[in-house]
Amino acid sequence: MPINKYLTETILSLHFSSLPISTQTLIFSKMGSKLLHEMILEIISRTTLKTFDAIVSTNKEFNKLQYDPYLLNLYKQNNNIVSGFLVQHSDRGLCYVNEFAPSQESTNLDLGFMSRNSRILATSEQGIMVFETPHQRCHGLVSYHICKPATKQVAGLPNPKTRYLTEKVAIVVVGSNPFHYKILRLSNRPNKSVLQRRGELYNTYCCEVFDSATFAWKVLDDIMLPYCVFLRTSSQPINVEGSIYMSLTNDNVLKFDICSDSWTIFPLRVPSDPDRPFEDMKVMKYEGKLASACKLANGGWEIWMNEALERKRVFKEKEDLSLTNLNSFYDSDTSVVVDYDTLVFYEFKKGETIGKVRLNGHVSSNCSIFGFRSDFEPVELRRSRR
Repeated sequence: MPINKYLTETILSLHFSSLPISTQTLIFSKMGSKLLHEMILEIISRTTLKTFDAIVSTNKEFNKLQYDPYLLNLYKQNNNIVSGFLVQHSDRGLCYVNEFAPSQESTNLDLGFMSRNSRILATSEQGIMVFETPHQRCHGLVSYHICKPATKQVAGLPNPKTRYLTEKVAIVVVGSNPFHYKILRLSNRPNKSVLQRRGELYNTYCCEVFDSATFAWKVLDDIMLPYCVFLRTSSQPINVEGSIYMSLTNDNVLKFDICSDSWTIFPLRVPSDPDRPFEDMKVMKYEGKLASACKLANGGWEIWMNEALERKRVFKEKEDLSLTNLNSFYDSDTSVVVDYDTLVFYEFKKGETIGKVRLNGHVSSNCSIFGFRSDFEPVELRRSRR
């Protein structure tokens, strides 16, 4: 007899997640039992996406499970969700082309509701997208929109300072009941990006945050970087536990806390090895944590996890990836590479390709890809005013 979805959600949300941490820890200490482990995976795989996200945030053990390939495939089999990657590239430099590359066993996603030349700016792990379109009346300006592509819900947003050049945009869902999200936008003032203060020169970025609770943008103090240090244009912002991480050209990382509207800069101290030099480094998200992907000079990639402690950062080596390029990760075992006109899912621990999605035409190496996962439940993108 199939397990009733609402019954399992009630058991998990009202019982397990409310247990003391010591009791949860005891349960996981018994997870050596294959039967118990499979039972937990089966129950989790039959919850809604909202409940799934609530469960995996209860403790570290559950958090690891959300990147387990077996659980992800099981979840897709038991639920109607889409998961994969949004790929954005330029058609001969004239307009943006947006495509969805589904993972194995995933429902497809129709992007036909988006108007011509829509530019994707950011996505969240809850299936929400921020995009811009050319302004209908003012040439050279754009209009901002928020949407849930799976349900084709679209809402217009008040515009930030769109005369400034957009550098980075990120969205974080901070609450589900009521639905609450924030958007970070960093932009560049033409010819006014350098500031002198106390005899020192800084590169500055205008910092704005949109809050769905007020449905308005707020201008914060400028982000100030050392002179001649910039945000990496080829790197996407990464959202980890409510903080947004952005790679800098000096191999440091800019961290923005979306809850406190504060920021800091810290270095990525990847241990150097003369016998294994690397020629490039990317800041990426792996297993829900900040990671450094280092491209080795003799080929392949090395992934180092950055476990942030209060006073120091500890790195530990994970895996060697025998790839010439690396765009993202899908789960703990699978990396994603865009190769000419194909998006490739590569199971690097086994060294084999497990899926290919043909894209529409040639995709340049500097295309943008956005991890995407969504259900088909409507959300309130614009909170009604009382």
